[in-house]
Amino acid sequence: MTDPVPPSVVPPVIVARPMTAGERQIAADRPLYGILCLVGAGAVFSVFNAIVKHLAQELPVMEVAWGRYVFHLLFALVYAAVATRFAQQAGPVQHSWAQRWRHALGSRRPGLQFLRSLLMLATTLLFFLAVAHIDLATATTIAFVEPLVITILSFLVLKEQVGVRRWAAVAVGFLGVLIVIRPGFGMAHAALMLPVLSASTGACYNVLTRIVARHDGNATSLFYSALVGCIGLSLAMPFLWQAPRWDQWLLLAALGLTGGFAHVLVIRAFTYASASIIAPFIYLQLLWAMVIGFLWFGNWPVLTTWIGAAIIIATGIYTAHRERIRARERLAAKGAQTAG
Repeated sequence: MTDPVPPSVVPPVIVARPMTAGERQIAADRPLYGILCLVGAGAVFSVFNAIVKHLAQELPVMEVAWGRYVFHLLFALVYAAVATRFAQQAGPVQHSWAQRWRHALGSRRPGLQFLRSLLMLATTLLFFLAVAHIDLATATTIAFVEPLVITILSFLVLKEQVGVRRWAAVAVGFLGVLIVIRPGFGMAHAALMLPVLSASTGACYNVLTRIVARHDGNATSLFYSALVGCIGLSLAMPFLWQAPRWDQWLLLAALGLTGGFAHVLVIRAFTYASASIIAPFIYLQLLWAMVIGFLWFGNWPVLTTWIGAAIIIATGIYTAHRERIRARERLAAKGAQTAG
């Protein structure tokens, strides 16, 4: 499962422990709750982006990203503590505090974790730069091209089969991006290319996340992405530091809180409803971005953004639909092999 929101916003956090049989039964009976959680997550992510845009008008973008990563690191440490506590309660063998932390934060593939974390950092900086210069709705619209980039990388890197219809969806989706950007036809701002770059590095990050997940747990991946980003940006701070006011500190802290809370909602959404049910509701984040962008900054998307958004959303939903079909085919084939 890939992140249902652009990872430029916050890193992926998956369920910290497996569900019990009772919890799975409850989850199967509450699809509406899962939908509401995902819709709420899109709203919180949009608030997160609005805070970034607001702060980027007053502070250097790298400093805003630094604050986001500092509070991200605090959230990652809390998450790791909770995950290790659950593991201790669920496991038959008792381990020491130090052993539990080494298990949670020790990586079997530190090189891949480091590269993945650098891609996360690049994705964050590119998206933050984008929302600093263009409206939230346009940046969010272009960023939704990421699933299409993931399709390409899945073919090139993971060697997954991609049929003609999915390749056609990718081509049409990128046509939607061109309609939004309008290259050569009065392109509003060169920063319109930044969400495209952010979606590309975010897709690479997502593919590496799939690979790393075979070796490391979620707490480990979350900790690495937080630590690398925090250290990397901290090294740059002496050269561009601008002392935040108290209200700016509060907004920087709010980045960590909104990001963490949004991912809790995403976790609960995918716990209480299947991906096939809630996937189309991911794109309601675009509606939230439009509303919050208008109320906070007075921005309203132009007609080409609406047209491009419709094309990108349609191709994204179709790609998810084809993924579900392929998943069912793989499951049926595996069942046939087992039966044989």
